[in-house]
Amino acid sequence: PAPPDGWGAFVVHAGVDGAVVPAGAPGHHQVVRGAPLGEGNSVFVSVSPAWDPGRAPAGRRAVTISTHTALAPWWDLFAHDRTAYERRKAVWAARALAAAEVALPGLRDAAALVLPGTPVTFARFTRRSRGWVGGFPQTHLARSRAPRVAPGVWMVGDSVFPGQSTAATALGGLRVAAAILAQAGAALTFDAAPAEGRAPGGTLAPGMSTTTSGGVTIVA
Repeated sequence: PAPPDGWGAFVVHAGVDGAVVPAGAPGHHQVVRGAPLGEGNSVFVSVSPAWDPGRAPAGRRAVTISTHTALAPWWDLFAHDRTAYERRKAVWAARALAAAEVALPGLRDAAALVLPGTPVTFARFTRRSRGWVGGFPQTHLARSRAPRVAPGVWMVGDSVFPGQSTAATALGGLRVAAAILAQAGAALTFDAAPAEGRAPGGTLAPGMSTTTSGGVTIVA
């Protein structure tokens, strides 16, 4: 069963005038406005780089604002009072934008597009139960789940130590791969990528590496 303290996220995806982002400003910010953390009191702000036309048109920036939030209040309102659900979503969107303005003054006036999302939204697009993000909170070592769940069955992802984020889940996958290979009497080593793991021109694709050992090939 899911632990009762599993968390979700409230997010705002915004399209803004690029002029609101100072030259040389960092692409990521953490804003803490109060306690406890999460629930709009703290937000993560990510800004697309000016040179990336895949994220926003020329002269614009894509801004993502997120905060951790409890799942139950959103789902209860969604099930029983859609008007109150939409009202809460609007209030939280305004709160998130106001928090982001601590890092980027003038953000609200510069926003031409504002798309808020709740745990209900996450469930719709990610198909993850109740819109969970980041797995269950690994708040102490006793809650770190072991990756081997049954003989011959291993689990990877953000609910296994070391937890959430792309880097952490990738590390968790490497730990599992190393453990499986160790059982087979092999070691996890990284070699040059084969042809199928190379970018056009024969070079290694950015951020990509492979290993083949003990009959197991891993691409990371």
